[in-house]
Amino acid sequence: MIALTLARAGSNVVVGDLREEPREGGEATVQAVHGLGRDAVFVRCDVTDSTSVTELMMATVDNFGSLHIVVNNAGILVEGSVVETTDEMWRRQMAVNVDGAFFCCREAIKIMLGAGRGGKIVNITSISGFRGNPGFAAYCASKGAVVNLTRQLGLDCAAHGINVNAVAPGFVTTEMTAIYDEAVHNVLAGLTPRGVWASPQDVANCIAFLASPLSDHICGENIVVDGGWLIGTPVEVSETEQEAPRGARAGA
Repeated sequence: MIALTLARAGSNVVVGDLREEPREGGEATVQAVHGLGRDAVFVRCDVTDSTSVTELMMATVDNFGSLHIVVNNAGILVEGSVVETTDEMWRRQMAVNVDGAFFCCREAIKIMLGAGRGGKIVNITSISGFRGNPGFAAYCASKGAVVNLTRQLGLDCAAHGINVNAVAPGFVTTEMTAIYDEAVHNVLAGLTPRGVWASPQDVANCIAFLASPLSDHICGENIVVDGGWLIGTPVEVSETEQEAPRGARAGA
């Protein structure tokens, strides 16, 4: 969705992924971009390997002559409380979500600095980087790290015309959130001020904004796309509760 949204906005696209298939990645995305009249290539990349990331970035320059926009969308979710999280689970979560974002940012910034034309980098964080989420210790820690990495890189790169920002989705209907059954999905939607989960397009639209000249004066920010989840949850008061004395409603 992100690649297609950027292509519609006029970008040629390099799709980097660990697996070419099966899923809506690899050649399927490349062909969809071609259908929109833009050029695209697929490059196999393991973001936990800095050498693989360097090859991805250089392939972008080799194919299109420059690198203007980087979206760091690789991520995994490891479920478990802190006592349930093994060394291997912790390291895998950090390797993909934190190391991957760092390696991609570092290599992209090197290329953008060398070219001297600025650029846009968009990381994908999460509302879990700003608050706890019971049972997801490693995931919350990893996203919190990327939140602050984004702030630091925004500070470091602003003077060079390189805007580093992030999009922090709330609950989005994706393969990753398929762990929630329908009942939990409905409860979480009910606790969201807008009453619905985000779609992948909602997130892609925000990324497109941060990748465009419209965001030239935004640096190091994490823009939340969560339907209002972080600002507060709706409170529904029954008719019985409304009729009760104020002190009774407050539990006095």
